[in-house]
Amino acid sequence: MSTSSSSESLPAVLARLVDARRVLLIAPTHGRSAALAADAVGERGSVVVLAADESVAAVRADTNVARGRVEIVAGEPAGSLPQLRTDDDTTFGVVSADVSQVSAAEAVQYLEWALVLGRPGTAVVVTGDADGATWTAVHDMVDGHPRLAAASWTGGDAVIVAAVTDQR
Repeated sequence: MSTSSSSESLPAVLARLVDARRVLLIAPTHGRSAALAADAVGERGSVVVLAADESVAAVRADTNVARGRVEIVAGEPAGSLPQLRTDDDTTFGVVSADVSQVSAAEAVQYLEWALVLGRPGTAVVVTGDADGATWTAVHDMVDGHPRLAAASWTGGDAVIVAAVTDQR
């Protein structure tokens, strides 16, 4: 999947819209999205990047890593998500996941963790390839989940933008 500048900037735009202080990027394909998100949350905020390949996430995010605004967690994102759970009220205002390179089960796991790590009002972005079982599983979960209000666009690349609600 090729990542367009609009999908790289979408988490940052949403961070500004919801006044997020924390942004979680799961398996981003480029580091530019981390740099843009760090700019969006400002000096008081932070960005956590979960990436199987740290070098991909670090591209263009180096300045923000040095400032302590971007934390890169290298390793399989699905295995890293439980480590982010805290007992305090620290949640993410935006959770963005690229599911173009993962299985349907992993993609659904990303969404489940977005609900755990988010709060009502958290913006969730999912990008991926519209063809195949992974996208179908993600779309079905989002479409049928009572805590997600969503809109989606498909083409060669697909995007879902959702808001976490307080519905149970």
